[in-house]
Order: sequence, then C-alpha cells, then structure tokens
Amino acid sequence: MSSFLPTILCLHGTGTSASIFAAQTRKLRSALQSQFKFVFIDAPHPSAPGPGVVPAYVDSGPFYSWFSPSANDSMECVAREFVTCNEHIIKTLLARDIQPSSITAVMGFSQGTIVASMLLGLAQYHVIEWASMDVSLAAVPWAGLRFGALLSGSCSDGVVTAFMGKKLQLPCVHLHGLQDPFLEHARMLHTKIYHATSSDVIEFDGGHNIPGSKADLDRLVALIRGLNRKTKTKVWAKRR
Repeated sequence: MSSFLPTILCLHGTGTSASIFAAQTRKLRSALQSQFKFVFIDAPHPSAPGPGVVPAYVDSGPFYSWFSPSANDSMECVAREFVTCNEHIIKTLLARDIQPSSITAVMGFSQGTIVASMLLGLAQYHVIEWASMDVSLAAVPWAGLRFGALLSGSCSDGVVTAFMGKKLQLPCVHLHGLQDPFLEHARMLHTKIYHATSSDVIEFDGGHNIPGSKADLDRLVALIRGLNRKTKTKVWAKRR
C-alpha cells in the first residue's frame, strides 16, 4: 500500500546526514506515515559535524553538506552549486529506481531548505537560468513536485541573487524557531524567495531544531496534510 503514497524527498542540514535527519524527524514522520512515504538522501560533500550535531550525534558520522568546502556567496558560485546538487539528487534517486517526477513534496532542514527551494524553483518555472548564467536545467523532470516544508531555514544574499527576483508560488510551510540563532536567515528565505500569499509560517519557542512538543508538531502536521490536499487538484502553469 505504501508504494501508492505520495513521496516526500527529505534533505538534511549542513554537516549531518540522511540517517540523522531521519532520526530528527521520527515523531513527525510517525504522525504522517499513513499519508506519505519519505526518501532521505545524503548531500554530495563530506563535511565536519554541523551546528547541533555534537554531542547528540557525534558518533553518527560520516557527515555531509550540500555546498562544497570551497563555495562562497557569489551568485555565480551559488548557481554552480545548485547544478551540482541537482545532478547529485537525480543520480541518487535514479540509483534507487525512483523517478524525480514521482516526488510529491520536498522537506528540507537548514541548508537543505536552500536546495529544496532550488528544486521548487525548477518545478515552478521548468527552466531557470540561475544567476543569468548558462546553467539552465531544462531536462530535469520535477513536474510532480507540488509543495514544500522548510524547517529552520537558511539563506544568503548570494542565494537571493541566484533566484534573479523569481519568487516562488508553490505552496510551502516555513517552520521558524524563535530562539534559533539563524532565525534571520530563515525569515530571509521566506520573505525574499517566496510569495507571502503562497506560504504559511509556524513559529515555535525553540532553537535550530525540529520541535518536540506535540502541540507544535500537530500544527506542522496539519499544514503538511493541508498542502497535500490543496495541491492535488492544482496544475501549476509554467512561469518565467
């Protein structure tokens, strides 16, 4: 029966891994297990442990990051990193006999929210020439991607510039921890990359993490379920 459930692609934060993100989202996935199946993949670049990984997951390596150690915040570099991430995700999914077009939603944490936004951009626009460079990704079949869940988001000036003013309209829920030291980055992702009318924000009294309280998780679960219902009947036109 699970093979017929919509699939959520899960992208971990910097300096963690697919297995760590699976552990971090255990309660969330348990609440959604009858509605979705989840696919976790490791980022392409080996990395030192990221924020919050030590000491809880110090023995859970290896650790990975989506952007290379030499990456900087220039729009050209961000654009190239997007291409590398996209190629890595496609290759990893196909190696598991999963077609990218079968992915219904993407859920990212921290740096993973940047990569999730890149995929949502491809789903909305079909072709994006990132940062006015000749790195458009027209052949990537993300047509089935309908919505996103962006947890403790990340962003930068270079990321905003790489999107070239193209704000995303695919529905998303943004989770913001009010004690998160990177809260301004999460808010920047929401306000600079997404149309306010197409996204919901949940704030909780926590840090750079996924909330553990039932009340906070119930709010997140309800919005994810709502987005799935709402987008089942939506046909998103190609926008430029």
